[in-house]
Amino acid sequence: MSKNAHFIDHFLSHREVTKELISKIDSEHYSFKPTPTSMEAEKLVNHILESMYSFARFANKQQPEKLFGEGDTSDLVKRADVYTEETVKLISSLSDEDFEQMIDVSQIFGKEVSAGQLLTIAVEHEIHHKGNLFVYVREMGHTELPLYIKS
Repeated sequence: MSKNAHFIDHFLSHREVTKELISKIDSEHYSFKPTPTSMEAEKLVNHILESMYSFARFANKQQPEKLFGEGDTSDLVKRADVYTEETVKLISSLSDEDFEQMIDVSQIFGKEVSAGQLLTIAVEHEIHHKGNLFVYVREMGHTELPLYIKS
């Protein structure tokens, strides 16, 4: 199995759970935050989706960009679907050799890392915030939640 196919399987095993959690957030809860210092639910979701996509663009030696502008009113599920599809396209375009190419992310992490390492950091970042989403949707009253990962 190619590195990109293996990585996409790993990414989607987490992203599908993230998307299931996002689907539980109704538009009237977009501004919900469990504590005064927490991000609002919509902002947290956007952060998760945009971060993974941005890191995939960096891995492809492209500058980050947002797929939805500030103030976009599309629902979070649609955003998650679009960002997931576009992120998978970016990862699919990487060859096994591309995974070994060094990417200068010194302004973010203080050093260069390989594209594969960068993508791994991105998934770990999403896993961290997926844990936050579990708290958010439980605080919104949802009790039937998915497992941590889909196989």
